[in-house]
Amino acid sequence: MIPARSCCQLAELTGIFYATRGRLIKTGNGQAAYFSLLRNTVARKVVRLSRSLAQIEAKYHAVRTAKRTAFFIELPLPAELEPAFLTPAARALPPKPCDRKNFFRGFFLGCGSVNAPSTRYHLELVAPTLGWATVLLCLLHEAQVRAGVVERAGQHVVYVKDADGIVRCLQLMGGNRAVMEFENVRVVRDVRAQVNRRINFETANIDKTIGSALRAGPGDAAALAAGDGPLAAGQPGAQPLRAGRPDEPLQVCRQPSPAPPGGDRRGRRRGQQDGELRPARGPDSLTL
Repeated sequence: MIPARSCCQLAELTGIFYATRGRLIKTGNGQAAYFSLLRNTVARKVVRLSRSLAQIEAKYHAVRTAKRTAFFIELPLPAELEPAFLTPAARALPPKPCDRKNFFRGFFLGCGSVNAPSTRYHLELVAPTLGWATVLLCLLHEAQVRAGVVERAGQHVVYVKDADGIVRCLQLMGGNRAVMEFENVRVVRDVRAQVNRRINFETANIDKTIGSALRAGPGDAAALAAGDGPLAAGQPGAQPLRAGRPDEPLQVCRQPSPAPPGGDRRGRRRGQQDGELRPARGPDSLTL
């Protein structure tokens, strides 16, 4: 997709230039923008943008190695376009909203990547310098996207780990088809997670119930073998024991209720008084 306006085309082309650490080289007729790219789609985008912007015929060649293929593109720049490729990072962000969107899209094509939503939510842009990372962070914060910066292997990486933030970034770049595919996979993943949580919850409840039954089983069998087991639900006398406590096990219902506070002390005192009043038996006492 090529933007319709020339300002948007220039913003996207400069975004790819700065993201891929492009440089200016001197030629016989002035200066040329030199791109070093690793993806064929981005290389074709640069050639198409240069032709649509100023009818520039690019010089390019591909170098194949055992691991990857690199594309080198040389664009002869007209004099009016040279200042756009010489702007530092602090002033490189275009003022117009449409130009900012295309600049961000070009930057993402040059150094960005996004994971498949079926694995995890992660979007990142490997900025050339810390200044460019700050510019990208400010741009994302203006778009209400929660983003962060981390240093990895000497490079500054701007990352987004929020699903809504990734959708917002894709919308900002104009990737409507990518947004639809991302949302489809996201809905399937959320439904699958909810089903798994519900199944795990029910399985845990069943495991707890079975474990409680297994732990209570051996104790009841031992009590029955000793002749002092709990009454079965159908035996006579089981209903009075369960009166007022329908949810308690029969073994608990058969246990005597605890004595009220002070009852044991009063019983001992009453026994002592009975012993004092009872006449003592001597050796001459007669027993009938």
